[in-house]
Amino acid sequence: MNTLRKLQDTHELHDVSDGSIRDAFIKALSEKARPLFEEAASYARNHDLDVVVDLVLENDKPRLILAVSRPDEGIVSSYSLVANTVAQRMLHEEYYADSGDIHRQESLLASVNEKVIDTRLANFFRKGFALPLDYINERHPIGFW
Repeated sequence: MNTLRKLQDTHELHDVSDGSIRDAFIKALSEKARPLFEEAASYARNHDLDVVVDLVLENDKPRLILAVSRPDEGIVSSYSLVANTVAQRMLHEEYYADSGDIHRQESLLASVNEKVIDTRLANFFRKGFALPLDYINERHPIGFW
């Protein structure tokens, strides 16, 4: 199943240069999202999954990728944040190798925040690997969501 939804947000980048926009997206990926990806990767590794986190800076589409597989299996599922600096949008993309499902959600840069990323990582690991990210419950107690 392939889904594409747009988050509604009132925070947009206005009156800034293309270089500044690109820098803002790269900063969000590297300083906000990457530490959360690395934390989830470490947790998953401690639960016997193979995980790689990679930040790819490429023209107008920098991206952060979390690639996950079970040991000794050749299939890799992934959760990626792909910045489209031209459109000033961020694409959250989850790929589930077991089923072939791809879920995409397009949003503004403001979606790169702890609450959104933690929620998406928790859903990704739960759906793709039946692994609850228990530390997220500690950071966001019941009632926080």
